[in-house]
Amino acid sequence: MDFQRATQAYIWATPAVHFNEWAFQMKRQLGLGCGDVAIWDNFCDPQTVGLTPNDTTIYATTHVDTGVGPVVIDSPPGALGMIDDIWERPIADIGPFGPDKGKGGKFLIPPPDYKGEVPKEGYFVVRSTSQVFGFLLRGLVQGGNVKAAVDNLRGIHIYPWSQRANPPKTKIVSASGVPLNLLPPTGFEYWERVAEIVNREPVDERDRLILAQLRFLGIEKGKPFNPDPRQKALLTEAAVVGHAMNQTISFASRLPASEYLKDSRRGKLMALNPDQRTINYDQIDERAHYTYQGIWYAAGMILEMEGKGSQYLGETRDKAGNWLVGDHAYTLHIPANVPAKDFWSVTLYDSLTRSMIVTDTHKPSVGSNLPLQANADGSVDLYFGPVAPAGKEQNWLQTSPGKAWFALFRAYGPLKPFFDRSWVLPDIERVK
Repeated sequence: MDFQRATQAYIWATPAVHFNEWAFQMKRQLGLGCGDVAIWDNFCDPQTVGLTPNDTTIYATTHVDTGVGPVVIDSPPGALGMIDDIWERPIADIGPFGPDKGKGGKFLIPPPDYKGEVPKEGYFVVRSTSQVFGFLLRGLVQGGNVKAAVDNLRGIHIYPWSQRANPPKTKIVSASGVPLNLLPPTGFEYWERVAEIVNREPVDERDRLILAQLRFLGIEKGKPFNPDPRQKALLTEAAVVGHAMNQTISFASRLPASEYLKDSRRGKLMALNPDQRTINYDQIDERAHYTYQGIWYAAGMILEMEGKGSQYLGETRDKAGNWLVGDHAYTLHIPANVPAKDFWSVTLYDSLTRSMIVTDTHKPSVGSNLPLQANADGSVDLYFGPVAPAGKEQNWLQTSPGKAWFALFRAYGPLKPFFDRSWVLPDIERVK
C-alpha cells in the first residue's frame, strides 16, 4: 500500500520537484542568490543539460523566495515571459498576454500569506501562490540582432519592495557556454526534495489527501525527514517506477487534449490548463505530461491567440509508430507558408535527459531564422540521422546510434492556419 501511494505521489510532485531543482542547481552551480539573474546571452547550447531548453531564443531567469516579503520585478518591454509558482502554475504572463501588454513594467509579487497594504497604482500586483516562485523572460532575436535582444533583457531589475526607495542593483550572470546540469534528481534524492518543498510551501487545498498519505512514508509538514530503512527502500524503488510512469504519461500520451490530428503520431506538448484545473478535477497526468519534458509555462503557450505567444508540437515516434532512435535516418517535410509570424524551429532532444542532443556537430536545432535549403514551392525538407545525406548538410541534424530522441516543433507568433489545421505538419518518416 505504501509503495503504491509513493508511486502516485511521485507523479503528483513532478512539477514542483523539477521547478525547485532549477533554483537549487542555479544556486549550487552558478552561485545565484535570491533575485539574481542568469542570462544565456549567447543562446543555450547542449552544455546546458536541462528540460527542453532551445538554442534559438535568449533566456533570462531567476527564482525568488518571498520569505523576504513582497518583491518587485521591473520587466523590460518587448520580451515574452512568465512568473510561475513552485507547481509551475502561471502567476502572471509577461508580454502580449500579460497585464503589461508587451510594454514591460513593474510587477509586485506579495507572498501567499501577506496581509499588508499594496499600492493601487504604478505596479501590476500579482500574489504568489507559493513561497518560492520563478521568473523567466525570452528575448526573440529580430533581424539577426542578438545584441539588441540581450541588452533588452539585461534591463531586468529585481528587488524587495521594502527597498523600493533605493533599489539595489540586480546581479546578472552569463550562463552561456557554462556546463550546467539542471536535471531533476532521481532515486531517493527525489524524495529529499519533496520533503523540503512540503516543509517550506503553504498547503494547497487540492493536495491535502496526498499529504495525508505521505505521512506514512516519513514526509510530513513541520517534521524532519528521517525515514526508517523500510520507508527508504520503498521510496527508492517507487522513484524508479514513478519515473517510468512519467515517461509513459509524457511519451505515450492518452490525453485527448494532447492530440494534434486523428491518427497522427505528433502531439500537442501542452495538454493542461493554465491553472491545472478542470470543472470536475485537478489535472495530475496533464501536468506530468508537460513537466516531465519541460519546465516553465505560461498561458501564452497554451491559449490559442493569433500572432501572439508560442505553440509546441512534439513527436516521439515515426509515422509507422516506432520510437525515434539515433541509428536510423528520417525525414520531415515542412510545408510552405508556415503560419508563424515570428519564426519556427525544430529541436531534437535526448529522450532520457530531455535535453538538447549532444553530437559531433553541436547542432540540435534548425529553423526559419537560420539558413536552410528550400524547395521550389517554399517548403523545406529536414533530415535526421547519424550521417548527412549528400548535399543536404544544411537541413540535417545529427543523431547518435543507440540513443532514443524526440523532436519539438515551435511556432512563435502562431497564425490562424496553425490553429484551424488548414496548415498541417506531417509526421516524421523513416528513410529506408
